[in-house]
Amino acid sequence: MSEKRKRCERCGEDLTLYKKILRASNLYYNNGLSRARVRDLSGAIIALKNSLELNKTNINARNLLGLIYFEMGETVAALSEWVISKHFKPEDNDADDYINSVQSNPTKLDNFNQAIKRYNNALSFAKQGSDDLAIIQLKKVTALNPHFIRAYHLLALLYMKNGDTERAKKYLIKAGKIDVSNTTTLRYMRELEPINPLSKDNEGNSDGTTSLTNTIMPVSTYREDKPNIMAFVNLVIGVVLGIALMAFLMIPTIKKNQTTAENEDYIDFSAGIERQQEQEETILALQQELADLEQENEQLKDQIESFVIPEDNPKLYDPLFQAFQLYMNELNKPEDDRDLTAIADALVTIDEAQYESEAAVGLLNRLKNELYPTVADIYYDIGHDLYGDRKYEEAIVELNKSVTLNPAHVDAIYFTARAYHRLEDYENAAIYYDIVVKDFPDSNRYKNAKDFLEDVQP
Repeated sequence: MSEKRKRCERCGEDLTLYKKILRASNLYYNNGLSRARVRDLSGAIIALKNSLELNKTNINARNLLGLIYFEMGETVAALSEWVISKHFKPEDNDADDYINSVQSNPTKLDNFNQAIKRYNNALSFAKQGSDDLAIIQLKKVTALNPHFIRAYHLLALLYMKNGDTERAKKYLIKAGKIDVSNTTTLRYMRELEPINPLSKDNEGNSDGTTSLTNTIMPVSTYREDKPNIMAFVNLVIGVVLGIALMAFLMIPTIKKNQTTAENEDYIDFSAGIERQQEQEETILALQQELADLEQENEQLKDQIESFVIPEDNPKLYDPLFQAFQLYMNELNKPEDDRDLTAIADALVTIDEAQYESEAAVGLLNRLKNELYPTVADIYYDIGHDLYGDRKYEEAIVELNKSVTLNPAHVDAIYFTARAYHRLEDYENAAIYYDIVVKDFPDSNRYKNAKDFLEDVQP
């Protein structure tokens, strides 16, 4: 449609709101692009997600979001976005180049896979309190994938926990170079900043400054005093009285102090012997404690050397990547030549509970959402044709595959019941008729299913 037209040429619908939504999506994309150029990756992700909420087919925004995820070390999340982009625009899409650049280097892809496994191991060690083992794993993760921000954060957190602020700050600086506005990085850096209490003046002011008016002294007119003899006489008398009073008060005190000093020398000598004995006992205790610590240290070293670090099953992610590879290969074929059933069969065998990574679970679910409805229709068509050819047992197999992939496929459930009915397996037929009647009362199969259910029930 032309940009100048305000109504759809086919249906006459007002396009004003629709075009506003598209323009807003593009504005968010431009904002995300500007932020990405200055390495404000967290802000760019927020802007691009807003763009995709308004227009999920905004290919530029989705490809850029994948690039940002890849830059932050989130390889699985990046591939997820590029696969979705490829689905919306199979031809002439930059996502092809991004995916091929990752797949064309098996070593790099394996490094990313190993980095995810080791990060999960490190996270498990950290939860168990084995900080040393977690740090060892995380250092290997950052070597395999130097842009994995989450690994830097966990490393910094472990060093902060152990009081090594310098190393924590070093890894936070590395994370900050990748994403300058990451809130987790900034929060950890703030925790490492020393607290400098504000100095206060005598009056309790917290601004650390003294009032200028307090330092101003009144200036009086200068006048030279005349000599006064009585002041000098009074000074002499005061000095004489002071000396006499000092002699009267200080001499008894001096004698008392001498006696006390002699007694204290005796007491100090006895106390010194006791302190020396206590020091000797403390030294012996510390030596024994040191020996115990050295022995414990040796035992820990032997334990660490003999400890076998549990690794994830090396083939854990292989089925997921193989299914993803098959899906990409099929997308490159013409639509009429695509065979998606093998991919769906492979996805059915993958246990979602074995993955701890949210990105991996997200990729698995997205592949299922893209493939299962389409493949379920394929199996339904095959089963329906077999049912029409009176091959009821074979039809049941194909129709069950369709129901497995799409439990809401009412037609597949209904014809499964009809096939069992034709085979005079009334018990199973009643089960599937009952599903249609109870779960799909608004479908066009409801009335027939209800009538047939009454026929097969005793």
